Amino acid sequence: MQAEVTFLTRRGAAVIRKSQIVSGESIRFGRGTDSEVPLPDIRVEIAAAALSQRAEGLFIEKLGDAPLLVRGSSTVSERVAPGDEILIGPYKVVLTEPPAGVDAALSVELMQPLGDTLQRLTAGSRLRLDQTHWSKRGASWAAFLLLIGLCLAVPIALYSRESGKPPSPSAPGAGGSTFLGIAWNPGELSNPHRYFAQHCATCHENSFTSVKDSACLTCHAAIGNHIEAAELGDFASAHEDLQGTRCAECHQEHRGLRSLVIREGALCVQCHRSLAEAAPKAEIRDVRGFPDGHPQFRVSLVADAAQRSTRRVVLGSDPKPVDHPNLTFSHAAHLVPEGFPALGYKPMVCADCHVPEPGGEGFLPITYEGQCQHCHALRFDAELPWQQVPHGDDARVEAEIEGYYAIIAVNRGVPSPSAPEIERRVPGSAAPPESEPPGRRAWVRQQTARALGIVFDEKRGCYYCHIPDPARGQFRVAPVMLLTRFLAPARFDHAKHAPIDCGECHDARKSQASGDVLIPGIETCVTCHGTETASFKVQSTCTFCHIFHRKELGPMRQIAESEK
Repeated sequence: MQAEVTFLTRRGAAVIRKSQIVSGESIRFGRGTDSEVPLPDIRVEIAAAALSQRAEGLFIEKLGDAPLLVRGSSTVSERVAPGDEILIGPYKVVLTEPPAGVDAALSVELMQPLGDTLQRLTAGSRLRLDQTHWSKRGASWAAFLLLIGLCLAVPIALYSRESGKPPSPSAPGAGGSTFLGIAWNPGELSNPHRYFAQHCATCHENSFTSVKDSACLTCHAAIGNHIEAAELGDFASAHEDLQGTRCAECHQEHRGLRSLVIREGALCVQCHRSLAEAAPKAEIRDVRGFPDGHPQFRVSLVADAAQRSTRRVVLGSDPKPVDHPNLTFSHAAHLVPEGFPALGYKPMVCADCHVPEPGGEGFLPITYEGQCQHCHALRFDAELPWQQVPHGDDARVEAEIEGYYAIIAVNRGVPSPSAPEIERRVPGSAAPPESEPPGRRAWVRQQTARALGIVFDEKRGCYYCHIPDPARGQFRVAPVMLLTRFLAPARFDHAKHAPIDCGECHDARKSQASGDVLIPGIETCVTCHGTETASFKVQSTCTFCHIFHRKELGPMRQIAESEK
């Protein structure tokens, strides 16, 4: 709303008027500098009242504790109109008829000047140091010496006296240690380090010295590196810089329950903002911040399942990224609302196949036994409904089917041939030893070929999901490689996103092929995640999604190197 405010100042019989136009959602009165109508008298609260426009008209509301008088009566909220008189402390506010273009008009006048009251109050008070027997210099030296004695000399003496005592992690310190902790407390320890909180020498080898990396590596010797030391290449200088950086520069203790890790993005950006130029062979893109300045995500996809090789591709690139797990699979065909007979016509949901890890961060690998077997059984003979071939070993499948029918042929025999075979031999010669009934092997081979045709059928067998591999034989499938993490080496905690429906990030209901990449891009994440100082989004920094210490890159440094 807009209001015309006129300040009245009386000089004898003369009245000085000063008008101005103010605007805002409401017109606030008070001593605060952000008030649209400033009332500088010390007897007025910082925020005293507010005038607002509603459908019913103008309303004045009390914001502080001091009384608000409207038409002579104290109120908390009151409707006002032109001609009404409002008292806010020593000020009188009168509403008048507003001119065209504004919502309200009012005049403000100080009715009860402070006069000599404040001067009389300050004259009888001692508010300044020079009004006492102390001078500024003398008081400063006295306070300095007192602090030196209590907070430096006494704690050093107590620490020196008790430094020779053997540590006892199971019992807290007493006596001098208690006083030392009160007088000279650098801050609360983090939870992982509290079991030796009473024994500073565990980390601080000497008084008034920084914590050495060797103290950290005593417990954290296996901490992972950030750069692969075996193949430094362009990162030689960056590796040297990391080796020369103390652990405590990124991990600060005595911050209480806050993390030991300094999470400000500036720690990462100072190196990663120019890596494309400093290390071009590494193919690492520059990052200037998040979300602005962060490139589109790169996903890890299967390049060759037979060779177990992967490649990293930028989401949204042209041509469209395609995964090659050597499977034929359609999410859309499984997520149909009408359900399936094998499930009692229950519609499938994502959780039927994607089972969370025990910690909930990721998902367990997809396996035939865990997700597929219930609906896609590997039976091969209606007369042997209890027999199924093993999954994952196509050479063993052929051998086991042949073995099944060979056992049947031995135990039950085979159907008799249409005409008996005639055997001719010389009269008087001995009959040859009894041999295998004729046609038994041929029957086993015939039944095995028929069963293999069922097992590897394109509509009901292995080739319904698997891709044939003619180079290995007629009944052989191509090697399969299924990834469980597509944003490696970044991390994403699905447990923290459990309230969000899967379909908001993964468009699986429209996916017709196993090669479709269903990982959302950065444009999806920024709908909820903002900068590390964001007010209305999740405050996010580099360590939210990226791991600094990676064990697969070897140890960060050796203890011997940290002593240099």
